[in-house]
Amino acid sequence: MTSTMTLAKDNLFRRQPEEHFENFAAIRQNAAQQRARCREIEARDLNVLFGESGDVYLGDHAVRPTHYSFSQLAAVARVPMAVLERLEVPTRASVLNQTFERSRRMRIGLADGDSLRAVTSDRYERLWDEEVLDAVDRWLLPSGFIPAMPTMSTDAAGSNARGNSKPALFRSDRDSFCFFMSEETPRDAFGGLRKGLVVFNSEVGAKSLGFCTFLFRDMCANFLIWGASGVVERTARHTSAVRELFGEFDQVLRSIANQVSPLEYAQVEKAARTEFVSGKDPVAVKSRLQQEFGVPVKHLDDVLEATFLPENVGEFTTWGLANGITSVAKSLPYAADGVELSRIAGQVLVAR
Repeated sequence: MTSTMTLAKDNLFRRQPEEHFENFAAIRQNAAQQRARCREIEARDLNVLFGESGDVYLGDHAVRPTHYSFSQLAAVARVPMAVLERLEVPTRASVLNQTFERSRRMRIGLADGDSLRAVTSDRYERLWDEEVLDAVDRWLLPSGFIPAMPTMSTDAAGSNARGNSKPALFRSDRDSFCFFMSEETPRDAFGGLRKGLVVFNSEVGAKSLGFCTFLFRDMCANFLIWGASGVVERTARHTSAVRELFGEFDQVLRSIANQVSPLEYAQVEKAARTEFVSGKDPVAVKSRLQQEFGVPVKHLDDVLEATFLPENVGEFTTWGLANGITSVAKSLPYAADGVELSRIAGQVLVAR
């Protein structure tokens, strides 16, 4: 659950501005245009050569490696990148030509024009970002989901912490990350839930294909996800298994609804009915929160008070206290403290 709550934040602050997209149409067009430019080049290890100009030759094809593809080639040669980066280009080429593992193993180069994006083995199963985004466009968006935007702690323009109004849509030459959310359910005893879906992929082998579904309450301007529950995550490496997972992803998109279902409500209701301590004694509640879950003493009174805020459950149940902890976490001045407290909230939510 911790990774689910922090993935969007990590992408917001880690990415370069040009990797953050204004809307879904823009990121989909970017993925489609790059796929159209790319070509795959087959070459055996015996035919991989390094030129003194900095080019890499895959058989008869000369391409200029990106930093990422060069790191892949360096790994095959078993020469640290830190060493190669200190050498003059001709010397670097000589070192790599001498150390590159020579075998009859087949390599697949992914070239974007004259740029070499990646070098993988012939067992690598490429899944294009365009394929992932096409499935989202075909099934998820028509059901009412939108690219996730902050739902709290924003200015009048709805800006995120980077000072722009871009949603949680990110893509680079190495990987992509997208977060979509449903409409908020009507305000109820659970504080108004949304559905969330995260999907990430890499065309070059930097990351696995993965997607995650969950319920949540809010996303702040830092792109932190608050009040997540029912988290289900699936990942697969880019081997033959990736196509199976992509098929599963497609089926999830076909069936997911824009409203929280009675079954999903039932799961939340179970947590809302589970007493955190017998007898609902505040002293016992604070004792368990501190000793079993590590809630700092300085936050205990605030957590109990927040549990009875109008937007929370107002009872000492696992769901109520998880929401109380989340409310306190959102009020902390330092994001790291808030993330840690939210991690504890996730543990409390599934406590017995």
